[in-house]
Amino acid sequence: MALTVGDLLRTPNLPLPLVAGKRGLTNPIRWVHVSELEDPTAFLKGGELLLTVGIGVGKTPGKQRAYLKRLHQAGLAGLGFGLGFGFHRVPKALVDAAEVAGFPVFEVPYETPFIAITEVVFTRLVAEQYDLLQRSLEAEHTLTRAVLDGEGIGGIIASLTRATAGWAVLLDLHGVPIATVPASARTYVKRLWAELQTSRPEGGRFSLSLMDRGHHIALQPVSSQGRIEAFLALGKREALTQFDRIVSSHAVALLALELNKARAVSDAERRLKGDVLEQILGGTIGPAEAKRTMERMGFDLTRPLAVVAMSGPGAPEALSSAVEEALSRLAGPFLVSARSDHVLTVLQPNVQPFLADVRAAVSARADGQVRVGSGNAVPFDQMAQGAREARYALQVCQAERRLQAEFADLGTYQLLLSLQDPEALRTFAASVLGALDTYDESHGGHLIPSLRAFLERNARWEAAAAELFVHRHTLRYRMRKIEELTGRDLTSARDRMELFLALRARDLLDSSDWVTSTVAG
Repeated sequence: MALTVGDLLRTPNLPLPLVAGKRGLTNPIRWVHVSELEDPTAFLKGGELLLTVGIGVGKTPGKQRAYLKRLHQAGLAGLGFGLGFGFHRVPKALVDAAEVAGFPVFEVPYETPFIAITEVVFTRLVAEQYDLLQRSLEAEHTLTRAVLDGEGIGGIIASLTRATAGWAVLLDLHGVPIATVPASARTYVKRLWAELQTSRPEGGRFSLSLMDRGHHIALQPVSSQGRIEAFLALGKREALTQFDRIVSSHAVALLALELNKARAVSDAERRLKGDVLEQILGGTIGPAEAKRTMERMGFDLTRPLAVVAMSGPGAPEALSSAVEEALSRLAGPFLVSARSDHVLTVLQPNVQPFLADVRAAVSARADGQVRVGSGNAVPFDQMAQGAREARYALQVCQAERRLQAEFADLGTYQLLLSLQDPEALRTFAASVLGALDTYDESHGGHLIPSLRAFLERNARWEAAAAELFVHRHTLRYRMRKIEELTGRDLTSARDRMELFLALRARDLLDSSDWVTSTVAG
């Protein structure tokens, strides 16, 4: 416990009579300072016990009251007034002002040297620092033991809360709790994450102190090798002490080591899973060995598998890490492989439908919006087919700017995708639309966009014309021109379907990964 003014005045064989400010006897003493300046506060930090013989307090009541006010506003712990030099007792104006402010003032008899007071205070402060060091070392040993005993992150957090008698939350970089002790501390997660997002534009690289529901909270980043891995929050109803901050700093160091170790293991596992998936899909390992490998990884091969292809704004390697983090928090085994322009995942979802939940979980951990496509559920020996279907579904997402798509729901796209050969698609689209392309190149490019609007609005003239911002008579002229150039009849459902498929083929050819994924097969 910190030494207070009251503790000092109760020191045996040290007569220091209190003359005013009894309410301030609980003020802790941080240091002792001797000064005869009229205004010593410029040289003080707060928490000091000031000793003076009164040279600077002034001769008039007004100056004496002003002197006391300055000390009180500067946050000093109290004032010791030495008698027998310029004053035989503490000036009444100063005493009255101290009593009103609740600022402790005591007499220091002529026979009591200031050095006697400083020795008592410094001896106690040294003892407190030694006690703080001892308790901190014991707490740090307890935290370290949790690591050595293999208790990991949870053990570190639990040891921290026992040492500080508080609660703790460890958040990952997406605001998801990694560990909370006790479990009720999870109620603080939303506020902590909001504070991190709004209070530090530099990305949370510095510690924060805040109050929430009557609790004092210290929030600090956990960094390893210059990279922030997580955020640790320590909270308690009482103000955090120096001991609390020392122990939490040690916890941060241990957590950084554990998170770095976990990341290294996760990266190695992700590379291994990616290699396994590519070897299975590429046929470089036999079916029997592939089956044994997947069973060792937790897959139940009596149940169907789901293959999902994903793309995002960042590099596939970074997206692969986000997928790993998201799926590791969901039940069930999975494999992840980062390819040149997308990420391929194999999993066994326990619930249906699952695609929206997976996309949301990955998007929350990625650098932006993620698009996902999934193939039909397939048995183990048809994984390659599931992978092709998943990539096709992703291509449709990119072509139509969808967030997600399942191969089973692609409709007419399935016919086009079944061709697999981009040159065949290009030939088909050109045979149907080539005459329109030639006309548009020399006449301002209106027929293809008009045809697309007309077909996508189910041949409704008013709706299509409104989308194109033209009169319906203009649109009718363009449709007659299209019929003339293509030899198709737009009143025929079969001819409209052929034109529609040709436009969809162009969409697929324009999607970014059509050529690479079909070649990679």
